[in-house]
Parts: sequence; structure tokens; C-alpha cells
Amino acid sequence: MIQALSLAFAQLSDPRIQKVIGISIAIAFVVFGGLMIGGWFLIDWLTGLNGWWADAAHFLGFFAVLVIAWFTFPIVTATTAALFSDQVVDAVMARHYPNATHPYKVAIPEMLLDGVKLAAIALVVNVFTLPLLFFPPVYAVVAYGLNGYLLGREYFEMPAFRRLPRADAKALFQRHRARFVLAGVVIAFLATIPVLNLIAPIVGIAFMVHIFESVVNLGPRRG
Repeated sequence: MIQALSLAFAQLSDPRIQKVIGISIAIAFVVFGGLMIGGWFLIDWLTGLNGWWADAAHFLGFFAVLVIAWFTFPIVTATTAALFSDQVVDAVMARHYPNATHPYKVAIPEMLLDGVKLAAIALVVNVFTLPLLFFPPVYAVVAYGLNGYLLGREYFEMPAFRRLPRADAKALFQRHRARFVLAGVVIAFLATIPVLNLIAPIVGIAFMVHIFESVVNLGPRRG
């Protein structure tokens, strides 16, 4: 798994990957800028307070919005990654697995639907875990565990659905679920590290391609 992550980071210099990174960062800024601004105006509208009460409510509300945005970043990264998975998978496959076949094409509407479905499920899961913020260690374990499973499944499907029939891919995920979920936890963790979280979706896709190929016994070709 360390080798897979190392290979993923090493390919960030690939022009095809850099192009996707630029687009992904732009989307991340737009989404979270909108979330922060919208949250601020919502707090202002809901409180309607004056004086120091208003300042306290705004501070606490803004902090709450920041925390929610921080810990739900994996949800947005999964949806963003779905938009560009083909380009990233193609770049990794061309460099490391040129002889591997990927006979199945995943249509863009299908990729978007999968990403939105995952985002909706993950949003519900993360909302229900928010009360655990009062117990940070417990929250971290639960949040990373749940997001690890969701992201592990989503990122696994990006290369798997191009290489295998869907039924076979899902069966493979079940057989090696622990490995793919652990990879998902790694991706979720990367998505909460400042600055690095901006490229976490791209690194996550490349990382999961290597994990997937290692499971189907197609070790990476050096190059």
C-alpha cells in the first residue's frame, strides 16, 4: 500500500494529471467558498441578534460551518473525483499498466450519478456522526471508518468498472473489502490535511488504481 501511494504521488508531475489538478482545485474553491459564504448569511439570518450575543453566535456558527466543511471534505472529493476519473485512470494505466485491457466504458452520466449517490449517502452518515464531535477521538474513529468504507468503494469502482463486469467487480470488492476500505481510510485522511486535501481526489484515484491492479495480480511496470 505504501508503494501504491508513492507511485500515485510520483505521477503528479504528469501533464495530464496536472491539468486535472488545476480544474479540481478550482472546483474545490468554488464549492467551499460558496459553503462558507452561504453558512455565514444563514447564521446571520437565523440569529437576528444584536450586540455581543450576535458576535458570539456568529463566531460559534462560523466555527461550526468550518468544522462541518472540514470533516465532510471527503464527500466533495468523491463527487469531484467522479468527474475526472477517466483522465486520471487513463494516465496511470498508460504509464504503469500499458498492456492491461479496459474493455468497459463508464458513461459520464453514470459516473456522475454514482458520485451524487455516494455524496448523498455520505452526507447523511456524516450528519448523524456530528454529535460525536463532543468526543473527538470517538468522532475521528467513526468518521474515518465510515468515510473509509464509502470512499474505498467509490474509488475502487472507478478503475474496476472499466476492467471488469460490474457483478465481477462488486464480488472482487467483497473478497478484498478490508484492503479497499483501508485504502479508503487513507484517502479520507489525505482529504483532511490542509493544502494536500486540494489534490486528494486525484492522488486517491491514482492510488486506488495501483491497489486494484495489485489485487488482480498485475504488479506495476516501472517507468
